[in-house]
Amino acid sequence: MIRGISEMVNLLSPKSLVILVQNETKIDRLDKLTVVIHRHSIPTCVYYDLEGYFDLIEENLKKSLEITSLIFCHPEDMLQEIIDRRLAHRLSLFIFYWGATQLPKRLNSVLLKEPFRVAVITNPRKNIYRIFYNQAKPNNRGEMLSSNWFDGNDMTFKRMPLLPSPTEVYKNFEGRIFSIPVIHKPPWHFVLYGNTSENVGGRDHNLMQLIAERMNFSFQYMEPPEKIQGIALSAEDNASFSGALGMLQRREVDLYLGDVAVTWERMKAVEFSFFTLADSAAFVTHAPRKLNEALALVHPFQLTVWPPVIITILISGPILFLIISTPFRWRRMHDLERCIWYTINVYLRQSANIPFDGHLARFFSILLWLCATYVLGDVYSAQLTSQLARPARESPINTLGHLEHRMAEDGYQLLVERQSAFHAALVNSTGILQRLYRLTRQRSVNDSFLVGSVEEGIRVLQGDPKFAVFGGRETLYFNTKRYGAKRYQLSEKLYTRYSAVAVQIGCPFLDSLNDVIMRLFEAGIIEKITIAEYERMFGRHNGGVSHAEETVRSAKSSNSECDAEGSGGKRKSDSNEKLQPMNLRMLQGAFLVLACGHSLGGKQIHQRVLQYCNSCHYFINIAGVCLFVERHMTLLHRVGTTINRLLEQVQRILTHLCGIFRDRKIEQQQ
Repeated sequence: MIRGISEMVNLLSPKSLVILVQNETKIDRLDKLTVVIHRHSIPTCVYYDLEGYFDLIEENLKKSLEITSLIFCHPEDMLQEIIDRRLAHRLSLFIFYWGATQLPKRLNSVLLKEPFRVAVITNPRKNIYRIFYNQAKPNNRGEMLSSNWFDGNDMTFKRMPLLPSPTEVYKNFEGRIFSIPVIHKPPWHFVLYGNTSENVGGRDHNLMQLIAERMNFSFQYMEPPEKIQGIALSAEDNASFSGALGMLQRREVDLYLGDVAVTWERMKAVEFSFFTLADSAAFVTHAPRKLNEALALVHPFQLTVWPPVIITILISGPILFLIISTPFRWRRMHDLERCIWYTINVYLRQSANIPFDGHLARFFSILLWLCATYVLGDVYSAQLTSQLARPARESPINTLGHLEHRMAEDGYQLLVERQSAFHAALVNSTGILQRLYRLTRQRSVNDSFLVGSVEEGIRVLQGDPKFAVFGGRETLYFNTKRYGAKRYQLSEKLYTRYSAVAVQIGCPFLDSLNDVIMRLFEAGIIEKITIAEYERMFGRHNGGVSHAEETVRSAKSSNSECDAEGSGGKRKSDSNEKLQPMNLRMLQGAFLVLACGHSLGGKQIHQRVLQYCNSCHYFINIAGVCLFVERHMTLLHRVGTTINRLLEQVQRILTHLCGIFRDRKIEQQQ
C-alpha cells in the first residue's frame, strides 16, 4: 500500500498534500507513508480533526491555491459535507482510499458532478491499484471512470500522467449541451419575448456560436425569471444573487455571456473568463441645443471679454479729451462731448472729423482707428459671420462634474439599468458618484430612476431631455445610433470596465475556455465580430471608416486618451451639418437692437417736443418761418432755372432726332 500510494502521489506531483485519517489506521504505516512522500519533496501535512481539515481547504481556496487531499475513508462519508461547505472546486482534488477491492456501485452520481474533482483508488489484487476519476470525460454525468492503474510488481503505470488534465479533457466537449441564460440587451443579444423567447442574434450570440464550434458543444437558451443580469441581495460575502447570475450561482445553468461586467461583488458568486470586451462606463444626455439666436450679437465674445471692451470704448473719449485739453489747462471743456462722439463714431466705423488738429491727437486717432478696425471690428465681424452660418450651441455635458451641476441647478435626473453592474457601482460608490446617487434617490419616487434596460432609458430620454442614462459606453453608443446619434451626447470615458464569460465557482473547463477566448482575441476575431454586428445594423459609410471600427478603436484606447477624445470629438456631426440660408430668426437680434434704438429715438423726440411746447407756450414763431422762406427763395429760384435749362436741352435733342428719322424715311421712299 505504501509503495503504490507513494508512487501515485509522486506521479501526480501535487503542490501540497493533505492526508486526512478518518478510520483507524496503523500509526507506523502512516508514518512510513509520509516519510516516503517527503523523499519526493512534496509538502505534506496530516489531519485527524475534520473541522481543522475543512478550515485548511477553505483557506487555500480563498487564496486560490491548489491542494490535493488523500482521505482514508469511504467517499459516502465525506461527499455530502464537502458539497454543503462549498469546497468542491477545480483547485481541490479529493483522493479516497479505504482498501476496497472494487468501486462501490452505490455512489451517488449527482454528488459527483462538476465542479467536484474526485478520484478513488481500489486494490483489486496484490500490488495492483486502479484509479477511477469523475472528470475523465467532459459529459458531466458524475460517472467514475477508470483512468489509470499501477502495477507494483514492475512499478509501471498504464498511462502518463496519473489523471488527465482538465485542459485536455475539456478541449472537446463531444457535443455536450450547455444551458445558458439570455436577456434582451442590444447589441449583445436580441430577444423576442412572447409565449416562448426567441434569440434573433446579437454580437455575443455570434461569439457564443464561434466558441461552441471551437469546443464542440451546443447550447440552449433559458430565460431568467426577472429578465435581468442580477445583483447581490445583501451585503454579505456569501450573498445570493438575482437574475441570470443567481441561476449561475445556484448551478442551474453552465455559463453566461451577455455583456457581463466583471466586478468584485460578482466575483464572490461566480468566476469570470478572459475578458471579451474592454469597455468603459459613460452616460448619455441630449445633444447640445442651439443657443438663443436673439442674443447672437453678444455670442462672438465671451462674457469675460465684454467688460474690457465696453470699458475701452467708454474711456477712449475722455483720454482723447485729456490729450487735447492738457496743453490748454482745461480751458476747452466744451470739446469733451465732441471727443466722446468722435471715438464712438470710430468704433462704429462711421466718418467723423478729428476734434483737434494737433499731432498727438492725430497719432491717438490713428491708433484708435487701427484698434477699432483690425482688432475689434474685424474679429467681431468674423466671429458673428461664422456663428450665424453655424449657430452656437450650449456646452455639452461631458463629465460627471457637469452632470452634477445640471442635476443640482436644472433638475436633471439619472437613469440606470435595474440590478446591473452600473446600479451596483452607484450604490457602492464614493466621491462624485455617491453625490449623484444621493441626488437621484432624493428626486425619485418608488425607485423611478431604475429602468428595465438601457434601451428603455434611451426612449425616456428621447421624450424628456432632462434625463441622463448611465451605462456601458458600447451599449449607449449602439442605442443612440439606433434612435438617432445627432439627438444625443455621449460623455467621455469615466472608468474602464471589462466584460467576460461568467461561469460557476470552481468551473473545471475555465482554463480551456480562456485558451479559446485568448486565441480569438489575439487573432482579432472578437473585434471583427463586433464590427460585423454594427455593420449589419447600420451599414458602412461609402469611402470611409465604419462607425463600428471607430467605436472599437476608441474602446481599445487607454484612459489617458479620454480627455483628448472628449474635447476633440464633442460634436463631430457639426462639421457634416449643411449650411442653411439666412432667415429672420437668425437676424432677430439685429432687429431687436434696431427696435431699441427707434424706441430711444422716439422717446427723445417726444421729450424735446414737450420741452419746446412748454417753453413757447404753443406760440408759433411766424417771423422765424418768414426768415426761413426768405433764405430759401434764392435757392428755389436757382433750382427752377436749372430745371428749365435742362428741359430746353432735352427738347433740342428730341427735335434733332426727329429730323434725322424724317430724312431717313424720305430717302427710303425715293
